[in-house]
Amino acid sequence: MRTQRTEDRGQRTEDRQQTRIMSVFCLLSSVFFFIVGCSGPFKQTNLSANELYRSHVIEDINSHRIGFLTTVVSRWSNLGEYRLTVSDILEKAFKSEKPAIVFVSSREAINRINNADLTSSYSEMLDYYDITGILNMSLLKKIGNALNVRYVAQPRLLSFTETTYSRFSFLGLSLISTRETTVKIFLQVWDVSTGNIVWEGSGQATIAVEAMRAKPVTFEEAAETASFSLIKKLPF
Repeated sequence: MRTQRTEDRGQRTEDRQQTRIMSVFCLLSSVFFFIVGCSGPFKQTNLSANELYRSHVIEDINSHRIGFLTTVVSRWSNLGEYRLTVSDILEKAFKSEKPAIVFVSSREAINRINNADLTSSYSEMLDYYDITGILNMSLLKKIGNALNVRYVAQPRLLSFTETTYSRFSFLGLSLISTRETTVKIFLQVWDVSTGNIVWEGSGQATIAVEAMRAKPVTFEEAAETASFSLIKKLPF
């Protein structure tokens, strides 16, 4: 009997200790989450932009208009819905960073190509580009004449990824999550008259948000960050 009472007292003492530990933990957790909640989600942005090629005739672009073509995405990807969005964002960045240069927007380019009855030629040119990475010279000249431009800018969406992972869990529940969005964009400028590439570069942005209820970073936000960093690399 005495042994049983001793064991009971030991069990109660252990339970009280566990209760105190849990109380302290809950208090500290409450303080921590209050601070996190008041400070808002933590956001971190990593971006990079690289000039991959520059022709010696690049300076000549300043005296000519540029036509923006619709963004190309690989036929084997599921990114087709973003092609117009990327074009719009790149053009916004171009207008902001290169205001002195006149350009034909991708939407206006589409209208002119359609009005000139060149939709089949345009589709053929982009299909060939998707396979070879080359804008067919004869087709490119037709498109350039329809747009009345000397140069065209051909964007390409290389990748778009979203990841989510837990940074803090308690009792099996994910309390703090990090959501990360990465967008990588590639851009080439082609001379319509020669069929040559005169410039190319790439831009990538990764935006991570960490919070108790972190909302995902939108594609548009990451694409805009990547686009502005890319357009700033243009040497004209």
